[in-house]
Amino acid sequence: MKNCNEVMEEYLSLDKGERIPLDITMHLLLCKNCRSQVRLLRQAEKSSVPDSCKQTALDDAAILAVMNKITKKSDSQKNPISLSKWVLGGIAMALLFIVFSIFAKPGTNHFLTVYTYIELAALITAYCAFFVKSNMDFFVKKINSKLEKKEGLAI
Repeated sequence: MKNCNEVMEEYLSLDKGERIPLDITMHLLLCKNCRSQVRLLRQAEKSSVPDSCKQTALDDAAILAVMNKITKKSDSQKNPISLSKWVLGGIAMALLFIVFSIFAKPGTNHFLTVYTYIELAALITAYCAFFVKSNMDFFVKKINSKLEKKEGLAI
């Protein structure tokens, strides 16, 4: 079992809002001195917070400047290629892959045919990876909306 000094050192090393580990919680439940020290520390923190956190008006020039920079940055990061063009390009690439496999002569060099198939597979894989990378925000929104629906049903 840890002594009071060790428990208080470990408690003070925690980040603000971090979950208190079970061993510290158990010690605080059993030790009246440590519990009162933690309570006084929290009261001191609460009394010092309002002085440093002042409410700023939403029409303040600094806030408006930051918001303008954020909107300009988000506008420049929008994907210039629409999702439908990505899908059409992928379908066209898959169709060309099928056409090549149909028209490849059976008498040709098998090593060359396998090598070409591997190259085409790598090209399709790279295309799909680049598609996911460039449309990551779309996929994140879809995943988050599905998770929110599941959480809504669970509640």
